[in-house]
Amino acid sequence: MDSPLDARIAALAAKIGSYGKENLEDILHVVIEALGLISRQNRCRIYLEDLTSGSLSCAAASGLLAQAIRQQHFPINSAEYMVSRVYISQEEAQVEDVGAFPSPFARELAERFAILSCYLVPLLHQGRAVGVACLDSSRKGQLPGEEVRRQLKGFLDRVVPVIDQARKYHQQMVLARRVDEAKKKEAAFTMVKSAVRLIDKLSLASVLVPSQMVPGAAEGGLQILASYSEEKEAKRLYEDERQINLGRGKSLLSRFINSAGVITDETLLGPLYIPNLPAETLQKRYLTEEMGLKSLYMVPRFEPRTRRLICLVNYYTREAHRFSDFEKGLLEAHAEMAQRVIQEIGGEHMEIQVLSEINDLLQEKFEGVQTFLNRVLSKATELIGADTGSIALVREQDGVKWLVVEEPDGRLVGAKSKEWLKKNIPPIRIGGRDLPAEERSLTGYVAHSGRPHVIEDTDEEKRGGGLYREITEVIKSEIAVPVVFDGEVIAVICLDSLRPIFFTDEHKRILLIIERMISRYLSDLQRIEKLTTEVNRLRSDVGYKDPKISSYKLGNIIGNSPKANALVEFIQRITPPIFNRIAYWSRTDVQEATLGLPSILVTGPTGSGKEFFFNNIFSKLNEMYQAQIDPRGELPVKKSNIAAYSGELTYSELFGHKRGAFTGAHTDRTGILEEAHGGVVFLDEIGDADPKTQVQLLRFLDNGGFMRLGDNVTRYARVLLIAATNKNLRQLIDEGLFREDLYHRLSELTIEVPSLNERREDIPDLAVHFLGKLYRVYKRPEEGDEDAPAITRGAQNLLTTHHYTGNIRELRSILLRALFFRRGRIVTEDDVREVLAGMGNRSAAGTGEKLTGELAREIFETISAGRADFWSGLHTPFSENRISRDVVAATVELARGQGATSMPKIAEALGACDPRSDSDQERKLFYKFKNFLYKTIRIS
Repeated sequence: MDSPLDARIAALAAKIGSYGKENLEDILHVVIEALGLISRQNRCRIYLEDLTSGSLSCAAASGLLAQAIRQQHFPINSAEYMVSRVYISQEEAQVEDVGAFPSPFARELAERFAILSCYLVPLLHQGRAVGVACLDSSRKGQLPGEEVRRQLKGFLDRVVPVIDQARKYHQQMVLARRVDEAKKKEAAFTMVKSAVRLIDKLSLASVLVPSQMVPGAAEGGLQILASYSEEKEAKRLYEDERQINLGRGKSLLSRFINSAGVITDETLLGPLYIPNLPAETLQKRYLTEEMGLKSLYMVPRFEPRTRRLICLVNYYTREAHRFSDFEKGLLEAHAEMAQRVIQEIGGEHMEIQVLSEINDLLQEKFEGVQTFLNRVLSKATELIGADTGSIALVREQDGVKWLVVEEPDGRLVGAKSKEWLKKNIPPIRIGGRDLPAEERSLTGYVAHSGRPHVIEDTDEEKRGGGLYREITEVIKSEIAVPVVFDGEVIAVICLDSLRPIFFTDEHKRILLIIERMISRYLSDLQRIEKLTTEVNRLRSDVGYKDPKISSYKLGNIIGNSPKANALVEFIQRITPPIFNRIAYWSRTDVQEATLGLPSILVTGPTGSGKEFFFNNIFSKLNEMYQAQIDPRGELPVKKSNIAAYSGELTYSELFGHKRGAFTGAHTDRTGILEEAHGGVVFLDEIGDADPKTQVQLLRFLDNGGFMRLGDNVTRYARVLLIAATNKNLRQLIDEGLFREDLYHRLSELTIEVPSLNERREDIPDLAVHFLGKLYRVYKRPEEGDEDAPAITRGAQNLLTTHHYTGNIRELRSILLRALFFRRGRIVTEDDVREVLAGMGNRSAAGTGEKLTGELAREIFETISAGRADFWSGLHTPFSENRISRDVVAATVELARGQGATSMPKIAEALGACDPRSDSDQERKLFYKFKNFLYKTIRIS
């Protein structure tokens, strides 16, 4: 049997295998974690072959001084260094005392990084080494044993092919950036060369661009992108020190530009003439002493909003030359052209790379939205060079739109890259400055406005109470771009940098290219995933069958009574001709429905199973769809309860709305009738529809046309509409509450689902079915399916003679109580009798409220006794429509009555989580708990 460690390592290997070639840092992060688990050492290094630089680059490191260690690389072809030697020989090595190694560098390694012993193993792929992994120790002689070495090599053999693929791709991107840089330099060189030939007095011209002083450093400077002088020695001297330090007092330019490359002195917001260079504080003193340069005309090119320098073009003379207005105009136009060629010519190669990469991605097949988004995000992060990022999807709950990256339990809905930098991303409210300061965010604003936006400096944005919401303090700049399809924001791509003022207009352009390429594909994937989820939910309802029952019909309509048989016969008669109509929609693209759209009206008392009856109709139609149209597809389906909405929200739910149509309508929304085009829609409680919705619904059924709320564009959809009600629509018509013409359109095909009292002969089989289904949900962890309780014949007979006012829902409630409080494995007649006695002699009036209160008490007692918790006793049953919102709310009130006066106390009383714990998992559970009660159950 595998040990927990083996299982954990296997899971990490599988995680690595799930990454794409764009995820080198994510892959190496997991590899380092696995090496630490196997070796029980926290100091690891991974070197990868880098043919672009001719070295073994330290791509990842952990433990003591990891950041400093990552700056140290080794030559590929020198056996003087142990890392290089292992790479060349392709043989592992163990060094018990690094300080005693002959190489001077080895001794420096021991002293500088406290690496006193080391185990090195080559990373082999297709017969050659592509890198080296090192396990280090701060103690001499501390080396892994033979079994640990075997495990390490076995793990690395599994993951090296993934590492190598990602390594090649990463270096390809580095090379692409270098090609862009070379093109920029060539373009800049052409421009400065032309400048020197343009004006006779010019001795030297140069173009400077912002850069870091050293890779990864916080302090910035200016880099000489290109320079030209007719005197080759002057050009060589000028470029001998290519970086200009912008630290305070370090150079002439540091008076005007800070280390982040932002102009701080307003005198440099326009061209600036320095008439006497020898009198200035210069970093490059030899400009005046050896080259004899006397004056300087500087022309800055910068982003107006942020004052961030794009480039600085310098024009030097050997004498104190005063440029004429004509010459100044000429040089300023020249500098503008230099800026344009740097920005536009240098980005062409990367733009082509983006188009190619995303186009290749769109040719692949993905199992779901989340996998696709991970690949998109990884490519965007790699192409732009961002440090981390996320993609959030737009979700609506109770009329409020949110951006969601992950669920409270950590399950990804969108995507995250380098997830250790961006942990626990909460739902983000969509909106702008109208939101409270603590709810504002860049991504929420971008989803609200539908436009890309950049935060240059997160610290400054926070101080100003702007549009930044901190997830982790290390992020210093951020860019976000909306993904828009059919005029509606469906997601937001957000990239982050650990450096302020990192993102440029070029980065924005690249992200907009990606957005335009993926929006339709993402929308299609979302639609398919929503449809599949809904269908799977319906299948779970129709799919369960108890082997002890022989009276299942069609899906799982139960019973041999005339009433049950009538339901089955109805489905068998109406589904073939209705499916022919649906099949016709799939073959044609008509806008007019001259015969009107098909509809079915399902009537019956509360709790009789109208929605369950619909599920069986849909199941039959979906089988026909897969048999005749698309074997791998699903027939579109949407459900809604009209009673859950009111006024404009009802109309919006069915037909959609335009942004601004009513308070809270921040974005456009597609209604369920449009989403289910070509399929089936179920509307429960149709008798509660308001007058405006009734009018539009009648028009829709007549010709398939509708308008979104706040819009004047007629749209079309084709659906089979199945409406249900427990009300007497004829009586509502007489009272003026329901349109008679709509009633006639809905009731072309009508079926009444009988009450349970009308089909008593089916109750024994129904009892067995529901008892088995309830047991599967409420069984204890140690119980298996084979331990399912049976119900005696006497108990079945007693249930058959009971008078039901709550129908199927009441039967299920009785069986749930009996399941919880049975004395043994068997549910007996006495168990059922006790339950019925506890219910008392109820009158029809108030039955629902009494049932709610009694069921809530039983669930609360079960949770209090430790036989269930909030998730198994309330959350799951509610999610599966087995208990109502009122039952959950009543259970919460019982907890409050026992002293749970705050949300943390309620969570503790109902066994949802430990709200006082510092555990990330417990915090997520508490957030999910609160979100469920406030937004779904709507407790006050």
